[in-house]
Amino acid sequence: MVTNLKALTLNPRWEWPSFWIWWREGLLAWLPLATRRWLAGSSRRLVVALDGGEWALARDEAGQIQELERLDRTAPDWSAAAKWFKTEKPQQLVVRFPADQALIRGLSLPLAAEKNPRQVAGFEMDRLTPFTAAQVYYDTTVLERQLDQRRLRVELTALPQAGVEPVLAALRQQGLQPDVVDVAGGRPGLNLLPVEQRVRRGLAQRRLWAVLVVCALLLVAAAAVLPIWQQRQLLIGVLAKADKLQPAANQALALRDQLERAIETSRMLLQKKQALPPKVDLLRELTAILPDDTWLERLQIKGDNLQIIGQSAKASALIGIVDTSKFMNSPGFASPVTIDPRFGKERFMLNARVGLEP
Repeated sequence: MVTNLKALTLNPRWEWPSFWIWWREGLLAWLPLATRRWLAGSSRRLVVALDGGEWALARDEAGQIQELERLDRTAPDWSAAAKWFKTEKPQQLVVRFPADQALIRGLSLPLAAEKNPRQVAGFEMDRLTPFTAAQVYYDTTVLERQLDQRRLRVELTALPQAGVEPVLAALRQQGLQPDVVDVAGGRPGLNLLPVEQRVRRGLAQRRLWAVLVVCALLLVAAAAVLPIWQQRQLLIGVLAKADKLQPAANQALALRDQLERAIETSRMLLQKKQALPPKVDLLRELTAILPDDTWLERLQIKGDNLQIIGQSAKASALIGIVDTSKFMNSPGFASPVTIDPRFGKERFMLNARVGLEP
């Protein structure tokens, strides 16, 4: 679907109404056509226009004009206009006069008059036109803001009341209150009626439309914020659960560390135990390798340390003998070798490390 959005024209003086219209139409452009029409309400206008020698009744809807009926200018049957008004149920009733009956001229006003150029033109009406402000129906249209000169270029459109008031009075007798008085080919938005005579139709409908737009915007905001809020609530819940489970997790980690240390200790003990030969095998080995002229007085095993004390005919040869054993290594005397005078043998104290050869 291709959507045509009106460009927002920015000017030095920011206009909130212009921005609101641009933004509103941009939002409505995304909606289906039927929905847009329902939200915007009817834009139909009933136009009563003086055309030559007749009054033409026409339907104006979204710029499409369709003529409904013509009335005699000299004695128009305004009841026909009332019937068409009841049938069409327009949003506005417009009374339109030919442009040649109007006085149209350009004005140059101070830029400060931009807030209410119509009021300023009314003060200057007798100077600008042959009439006073009380003798005409008039309105102004801002054409250009000349910022460098601090001036405002305005177009004044005025109609003498003498030609307008009888028509408005006749319509009021039929219960018709015109919303707009303008001229053929006039500027968009032109309305020569005094402000106090302008009817505000469809106020309840516009309020309903505004409420619907606000509700739609709130729903859009909720649709954008709700997933973020849900994710936040979910994250808060997960963090709360994590906080509750954190002590148990810490305890589990501590138990795991203790278990790993116990396993490592038992593994080391097992490895150390496996590296040490059984004491029976160690005794059997010593019995086999020690010479017959050597006898032991004491044998002590602490861990992987072996200490033997005894006497031998040649103690110095014991180091080489013990070093050849697959169960012992790094033999050495713990004290000097001495001679026992009673037996005439060498007394020794020998240390060695117990361990299987790799």
